[in-house]
Amino acid sequence: MSQTTKTFKIGTHDGTFHADEALACFMLRKLPEYSKAEIIRTRDPKLLDTCDIVVDAGGVYDPSKHLYDHHQKSFTHTINSLRPDFQSDIRLSSAGLVYHHFGEKVLQSLAGKPLTQNEVDKMFRYVYFHLIQEIDAIDNGEPMYSVSFAAISDHKDYE
Repeated sequence: MSQTTKTFKIGTHDGTFHADEALACFMLRKLPEYSKAEIIRTRDPKLLDTCDIVVDAGGVYDPSKHLYDHHQKSFTHTINSLRPDFQSDIRLSSAGLVYHHFGEKVLQSLAGKPLTQNEVDKMFRYVYFHLIQEIDAIDNGEPMYSVSFAAISDHKDYE
């Protein structure tokens, strides 16, 4: 008797790739349950409804239904609003949402060996503040630095 395994579908918008949905899809595909997931790129609500998880499209953030969009006007979540011990006022992108909900499992998967909860906690914080937060800021049009590129190019170490 042969068993058929379900092929999951990850939905995201079509058109130009953005770093946030590309990273969100990458992280999800690092999880065993989504490792062979098909990525559906569309804005068609009927096609998105056929997906098991939707990132950066659909206009809804509802983790109970695996919907991780941040484009609706009512969306105000930051990592701090979802994890009060993290101090940041940058609104989350789809990458930040996926990282919040799945990041610990992604880190465990990428480590390739069992990690202690303390190790996962430290890694989660480090990766958020050194990678994910930057993607959140870029996608939401928030500058991360006040230094201009002209000032950098004039610096003696730039040459």
